[in-house]
Amino acid sequence: MGICITCSISCLAQGNDNTIFNIKNYGATGDGRTLDTKAINSAIAACVKAGGGTVLVPAGIFVTGTFRLYSNINLMLSAGAVIMASPNTNDYLFQADYNFSGSGAGGKKLGIIFADNAENVSITGTGTIDGNAAAYMYMDTVQVSSDEDRKYTRQGKNYMNAVDGNKDAPVMWKGDFANRPGTQIIFHSCKRISIRDITIRNANDWTFDLNACDNVKVIGINIDNDMRVPNSDGIDMYDSKNIIIADCDIRAGDDGMAVISTSNVKVTNCSFWSRSCGIRIGYNGFNDNDSGNLLFDNIRIYDSNRGIGIFQRRKGNISNILFSNMIIDTRLYPGQWWGHAEPIHISALPGLGFKEVGTISNVRFTNIIARGEEGIVLYGSEESKLKDIRFDNVQLTLVKGKFTDINGGNFDLRATNDSKLAIFKHDIPALFAHYVDGLTIKGLDVRWDNNLPDYFTNGIAIDNFRDLIIDGFTGTTGPKTSQNEAVIVLNTGSNASINNVGGTGKSKPLSSVNVQELTTNTKRAN
Repeated sequence: MGICITCSISCLAQGNDNTIFNIKNYGATGDGRTLDTKAINSAIAACVKAGGGTVLVPAGIFVTGTFRLYSNINLMLSAGAVIMASPNTNDYLFQADYNFSGSGAGGKKLGIIFADNAENVSITGTGTIDGNAAAYMYMDTVQVSSDEDRKYTRQGKNYMNAVDGNKDAPVMWKGDFANRPGTQIIFHSCKRISIRDITIRNANDWTFDLNACDNVKVIGINIDNDMRVPNSDGIDMYDSKNIIIADCDIRAGDDGMAVISTSNVKVTNCSFWSRSCGIRIGYNGFNDNDSGNLLFDNIRIYDSNRGIGIFQRRKGNISNILFSNMIIDTRLYPGQWWGHAEPIHISALPGLGFKEVGTISNVRFTNIIARGEEGIVLYGSEESKLKDIRFDNVQLTLVKGKFTDINGGNFDLRATNDSKLAIFKHDIPALFAHYVDGLTIKGLDVRWDNNLPDYFTNGIAIDNFRDLIIDGFTGTTGPKTSQNEAVIVLNTGSNASINNVGGTGKSKPLSSVNVQELTTNTKRAN
């Protein structure tokens, strides 16, 4: 006997099946004005009572505060369905009432949707969840950088003094920051989670957080936030494991993706646009930061304040990470966004409020095309040397941008105990490494814009290293660098091998290597 597809679709839309619970059948209006939280909760309660099923959101705009999903529930958003965040902070629940915390940028409240200690939960469909950010932000008022940010910078008090650049700076929150809605969607201590095909937009805080979850699939979703809203991260993962994220388009006013104390993650076929890191691994706060076995492949990061950022700022170990087949474009932005247009940034030093710092080790970058307004930065410390970092087949082009003169030529290592290392003046080699053991660079091709300032210097500059291999470098120094400046500068290290250093048509001796204070086993072959 055949199945009537037309009948099945009609039943789903009307919620006639006994496992489908249409929120309109429980009193939801969908008129874009009436608060529909009670009706949504009634539909969810009926679904729970039935042992699970689909809570259907039909076409319409359904204004709501916080509501909770439970085990064996699929929240399905039909085409034309919009779950709209209420503009009233009283419509949101407090995190503390549910015995978990840590999600969101610091507020006390939950956002629109949460699940706690649930299994087999999903959000699917082609509808939209809208965080209504404009209700909680002064969209025409930008945050102002503090004097502490400027003290050690190249520009001093003029750092980030953009006459016409404020339109890209982060805007201000309205009212009490701690009582605004938190992360739009939170899964806490959940298993077997699936999020597919939906759109989430206009988040006023983090968009989507996986907190202490296991076995998660996020497939084909779109995150489309206002790029001026600070802390509007895309997908954040804390203390979680076994996650697959694929075919997603993420546009976020803060980190596109953050991986904190999380393991066994695969991210593929995704694009990121961010005002901070396209992809962030590690952070300053929360639990000790053990993360590992992370795979990132076929990724596009564009127009972002930083491409890939790996940060160790407290106890823990970050290891076994592979980035492959990526195109990265970075640029400088005005305002207090973290990052300084590095396509790749790795750093390990004590973070704000911490004396100890863990390790970063065994990180691979393969088949990368990058274009940025600053270079690659690898910044270890005496407390934590970066270990076993490898680049294979990387093309890097350094260019001048709109804000290079007002905030370029600095490194950004926030958050750190030492204010001198937060944002500070530094020359910009194409690749800079500090305190690194086991760095391998094979097949690095460096190119420069002709109009760069003279603080764009060497092709490669490395200090305080051990066991260094450079094999197959093509490039020059920056276009305004002195003719006596070496393409590769090594200072204070041991056991270096340098082979196949070539040029790209500049008149000076492009194979020149300046080796200072090296101890043992240094080899040069050009």
